[in-house]
Amino acid sequence: MEIRRQGYDLVIDFFARGPRSRIITLFSGATFRLGLVDKSAWIHRRLDRHVYTMTVCPPVQLALTRDRIPYLISRLGRLGGVHLPRLTVNETDLDRARDLLAEEGILEGRYWIFFCGSGARTKNWPPDRFSEIAGRLLGEGFHVLCLGGMADREQQEAFSASFGTLPPGVHLRTQLPWGTLKGLCRLARGTLSNDSGPAHLAQAVGSPCLVLFGPGDHVSYAPFFGSFLKADLACQPCQTFAARCPDNQCMKLISSEAVWEEIRRLPAPSALASFSGE
Repeated sequence: MEIRRQGYDLVIDFFARGPRSRIITLFSGATFRLGLVDKSAWIHRRLDRHVYTMTVCPPVQLALTRDRIPYLISRLGRLGGVHLPRLTVNETDLDRARDLLAEEGILEGRYWIFFCGSGARTKNWPPDRFSEIAGRLLGEGFHVLCLGGMADREQQEAFSASFGTLPPGVHLRTQLPWGTLKGLCRLARGTLSNDSGPAHLAQAVGSPCLVLFGPGDHVSYAPFFGSFLKADLACQPCQTFAARCPDNQCMKLISSEAVWEEIRRLPAPSALASFSGE
C-alpha cells in the first residue's frame, strides 16, 4: 500500500463511515491514528478501539465538514496555524502534469477540469450541460480537460457525443496516475464536478471547485475551497435511496446559466492558497 510505504507518523480519518476509510487508516502503519466517534452502530464503536489510537466527538453544532475538520485537528494541539488540511503536490507530480499539458497543447492556468462522472447515475449532471459550459469556456480562451476513471467512461463518451464533433480545446483523459491527477488539479484555473471523490481531491490541492449536488449531502460535504449548487427539492439529500430514484430531477433542475454565473464568481487559485494559510 502506497500510504504505508510513505511511513506517516499520524493519520487522520475525517470520514469514519463504513469500512473503507477504517481499513486504510488501520493498515497505514501510522503510530497515531485519529478518527471521529461513530455512534451509528455498536460494532463500529467496538472495532474503532483497534483502528484508532484516539477518537474525537465534535459538538453537534458543527454539521459542516469544513467546521469539523479544524475541530478534529485542534485536538492535536497547535499545528502552525493551518486551519484546513492540504494534499501535498510534489515536483514530480507537477512535472508529470506539465508533460501531459504539453502533449495536449495546454498552458498552465488556462484550462478547467471537468469531472462529469461520479460513480452513480443519479449524481450526474446531464452531459449536454457540461458541454454547454465547455463551449462558454472555450469562447473565453480556456481549454477543458475532462477526466475520469473506468466507471466514468459512459459519462465521458456522452459528454463527447453531445458536441457532435469534439472541438479543439476539449480533451478527454481516463485512468490517470494519482500524482499526475494531483498536479493537473493544482495547475488548473478551476474544477467543475459532480459530487464525487475527485472533487474533494481537487479542492484539497487548491483548485477552486464548483460542485453540483443532487442526492448527496451538501451540508456535510460542501467544498471548503469553492462553492456548490443544488436544486431546492424536498427529497434532498436522499443519500441511501439515490440508486432507486427513477428520475434525478435534483440534478436536471440545475441550470447551465446558474452554473456559469457561479463559475464566474470563483476566486483564483492564488486567493485560495492565501486563505488556506500557505
